[in-house]
Amino acid sequence: MNNLTPLIKRCQKGEKEAFQELISLFYPFVYQFLLKLSSDESVAQDLCQETFLKMILKIELFDVKGKAQFSTYLIAIAKNLYIDYIRKMKRIVICNIDELLPCELTTDGQVLIHLQYEEICNIIEELPQEQKEAIRMKYLESMTLDAIAEYFDCEPKTVKSRIHNGVSKIRKDLRIGGYKLGKQ
Repeated sequence: MNNLTPLIKRCQKGEKEAFQELISLFYPFVYQFLLKLSSDESVAQDLCQETFLKMILKIELFDVKGKAQFSTYLIAIAKNLYIDYIRKMKRIVICNIDELLPCELTTDGQVLIHLQYEEICNIIEELPQEQKEAIRMKYLESMTLDAIAEYFDCEPKTVKSRIHNGVSKIRKDLRIGGYKLGKQ
């Protein structure tokens, strides 16, 4: 990996074999970076593929004579894609958060919820893995209970229970305006 200039130049000329070689060299490196960022294998795989797709489409922009190493260039692409992913997920959480919370909230309460979406994300991250994934699939990906059950290879009522328990924990942990959400 010390001298990648000839390989990168071949990629810039559009040689498919050169792209395959370059991707083979860097895929584990980029994947591990994204896995550390996301802590989610599926997200890391998706973003890794997007990173290499973007690299293929923009390879001519990399300056082989510049000071930046190619690995730095790839990590910058991966990091930017991850940041875009997080922004997208936060928008989805804000849009779907009302489904997690009691509908009696005042406008002020709803504004506070939108300001505390990071806290909600942190609470979700602390949930057990199966609850966290079930909630994400239900509220962020709008999957049905049957589809989630198929993914987990369990009964829909099990998924419903996981979601209910996770949402109960979120409601318990989340404080808005000095009062607890959920049953009072």
